[in-house]
Formats: sequence, structure tokens, C-alpha cells
Amino acid sequence: MDFWRRSAGKSRIERITNERIREIMGVKKTILDEIEQRQLIWYGYVGRMADERLPKQILKWTPAERRKKGRPKATWMEGINRAMSERNLLPGDWEDRRQWRLGNGRRRTLYNRIYNII
Repeated sequence: MDFWRRSAGKSRIERITNERIREIMGVKKTILDEIEQRQLIWYGYVGRMADERLPKQILKWTPAERRKKGRPKATWMEGINRAMSERNLLPGDWEDRRQWRLGNGRRRTLYNRIYNII
């Protein structure tokens, strides 16, 4: 956010909200939206892998012991499941790459221009 604030020529002393800075600069996504999108892209990539591949085995693995005191209770998969439910994506949707990209917001404009979709 600091980059956008400096580009807008505003300092933190002026107490302008991040939402207002994004509005001034014409930025629609937050950094959290970008992170979720990148995680969904990677999750779809791993989902299409063969079951013998190490990344897929690691993704499906759950440790047998409890988490240590002070560790976050939420898991990476819980975040992925939440992001998928917000975008109405279901497990197995990653098999159709084009639809998966549209579902997580990736390349929407390019796809629309190529196939003349509104």
C-alpha cells in the first residue's frame, strides 16, 4: 500500500484511508485478493497433477500431532476452501483450466476479448 500512497503523493500524516488511496490510483484489488488468487492458481495446478507427485502428496498430508501453543489454528487448506466458496468453485473444477482461470479472476479480460464475451 505504501507504493500506491507515495505514487498518489499523499503522506501518512494526511490520514487518508487505504480505500481512498486505491480509489485515487484506480486500483481495484487489495494485496489479500492477489494472494488468494495466486494460491488458487497454484492449488489448481497441483490438483491437476498425478497422485504420485510429491507436491500433491504433501498437500494431502495431515500431521498426526497437535499444533504447538501459539501456532495459528487455521490451516492453508481452510483458507483455500474459503476462497473457493467465495468464488463458487468446487473441488474438481480445476480440470477445466479455462473455467478455473475465470473462476479465480485470472485472465478474465483477455479471455473475454478473444471469445467476444461481454
